[in-house]
Amino acid sequence: MAKKSRKKAKKTAKKKSKKKARRTTLYSSKGKKLYAVRDKGGKFKDIQTYKRAHGSDIRRKAKAED
Repeated sequence: MAKKSRKKAKKTAKKKSKKKARRTTLYSSKGKKLYAVRDKGGKFKDIQTYKRAHGSDIRRKAKAED
C-alpha cells in the first residue's frame, strides 16, 4: 500500500505547463474585428480591437528581436 501512495505523490508533484491564452475572433455590432481572450474557466478576460491587439503584438516581437 505504501508504494501506491508514493506513486500518487510523484504524479502530483510534476509541474503542469501553462497554456497560452487563445484568442477568439469576434465582430462588433459596427463590424470591427475583435479579439477576445478567455480565462481558464472559459469566461472572457479581455476584449480588444484587432487593430490594437495586432499593433501590440508587432511591438512585442520587435522588442524581443533587439
